[in-house]
Amino acid sequence: MAKRVLMFFVAVVVLSGTILAQVDGYKSRLEKALWNLDNIDPDYISEQLTEAEILLDSDDWLDTQKGKAILENLEPLFVDTRIAETRCIWVDYVTFGNFFTRGDIARLLDQFADIGIHILFPEVYAYGTTIYPSEVAKIQDQYLYLWEDGDILEVFIEEAHSRGMEVHPLVRVFSSGYKTPGYLINQHPEWLEVTRDGTRGTSNSWFISPVIPEFRRFLEAVMTELVTNYDIDGLHLDYIRYEEGDFGYSSHSRDLYKKLFFRDPIEFVLGSAEDEAYKDFRRAHVDAFVRWCYQNLKEIKPDLLISAAVGSPHSWGYKSLFQDWVFWSTNGYIDFVTPMQYRDTTPKLQTAIREDKSANAASVPLFSGLGLYLFINSATELESQIAEVQKQNLPGVALFSEANLSVYSYTRIKNGIFREKAVPVHRDPEYAIKVYIDDLCERILKNGRYLGLEEEVLQSYVEQIQESGGSVGVALGKYPRLEQSINTRLEYVKELHKYYKIDY
Repeated sequence: MAKRVLMFFVAVVVLSGTILAQVDGYKSRLEKALWNLDNIDPDYISEQLTEAEILLDSDDWLDTQKGKAILENLEPLFVDTRIAETRCIWVDYVTFGNFFTRGDIARLLDQFADIGIHILFPEVYAYGTTIYPSEVAKIQDQYLYLWEDGDILEVFIEEAHSRGMEVHPLVRVFSSGYKTPGYLINQHPEWLEVTRDGTRGTSNSWFISPVIPEFRRFLEAVMTELVTNYDIDGLHLDYIRYEEGDFGYSSHSRDLYKKLFFRDPIEFVLGSAEDEAYKDFRRAHVDAFVRWCYQNLKEIKPDLLISAAVGSPHSWGYKSLFQDWVFWSTNGYIDFVTPMQYRDTTPKLQTAIREDKSANAASVPLFSGLGLYLFINSATELESQIAEVQKQNLPGVALFSEANLSVYSYTRIKNGIFREKAVPVHRDPEYAIKVYIDDLCERILKNGRYLGLEEEVLQSYVEQIQESGGSVGVALGKYPRLEQSINTRLEYVKELHKYYKIDY
């Protein structure tokens, strides 16, 4: 009996020591966060840690549970936030299928407002049909018979604008069906794009060739109608590519190529110079449509931003999808892109970002696309990936999509990495840079004072940053750890200048 009591006492002591060690760990994290210039409230965290330490040292089980809860609630507050960035989210057909009244839309957009979303990509056209009344395309039955409050797109735009959000409707460009043929393919089966053997291979997708003039005129009319009739802020091009694989051998494509070059591309040896020329032929047709959108739609609405969801890395999209966003950006056909860097782990995302940044010769703004469907049950992974995007100094992030944003992930970023509203960078980058620099200076003074550093040194750092506009790093040699944090954060300023072509 005495042995059991002794073992229980030892277990309690060990457990208590382990729990109290967690408090010491949080104290160390607080100091590290201060040196890193993280956006953190040291007074509140210190108070909470003191309270948690007292409760965890208690013999009362309820007190120890309260102490553990305090530590758990502190966790999101140790995640840094960024004051200047653009936050986007895709709103796909699954989510729109759950809208029946204006109130349904309002409730969702209230949630987006709470995490500071700036740009919405609502899926408004797919497979030849729309969610809004159109004189060009067929409206989907859902919005003709089940939606109760007029024009759903008009309502969506009104509700978004009232919350300060931009609406960039998403158009599925060349994709016209998934698993089954879409409406447009059913109407025009002769438009279907096929592989070299005349089939769709093992693909679940149905694509139409951009070579077909009638199809292009139809898409142009859809987009012109959108820009003309609705108070939209941008247009987002999705599936602006060929289907992955050996596609592009429809009779339309082959006939046109034969007229131009007197050769049937089906005769080319794969990998030969002629085959590579035929790949360029396909890319050129995708390029031409992006160019048409940029040049013609901006004539209607000059402030309209043209963007595209693109394959990642660029090398894969270029070779396998005949999609070349580097060419578009180099020639000024696109305002920003959202590389679909859908990876299930942060290290894989890091690699994808680096590859796309390396390919980005024209320094078009990249808003990293994160695939929420890959980690529905891992809220910390979403937070980690957003942090990686910030670490790589990209100016924005795009979440795919609302339908895959779990309650846990939403709560995590709402209380953590998105707990502070950010100033968007895509409309007024110079103002965003100013806000970012002012925030950095405030962090230097606040965190430095809490660490007990000399006021004159802190003021000197601030003066150097303000005088140079963040163009050069600080170099006093007084506090190397703090200076490294300052200079690391100033790299983002340099990147914003590069992305938005701003001189110092």
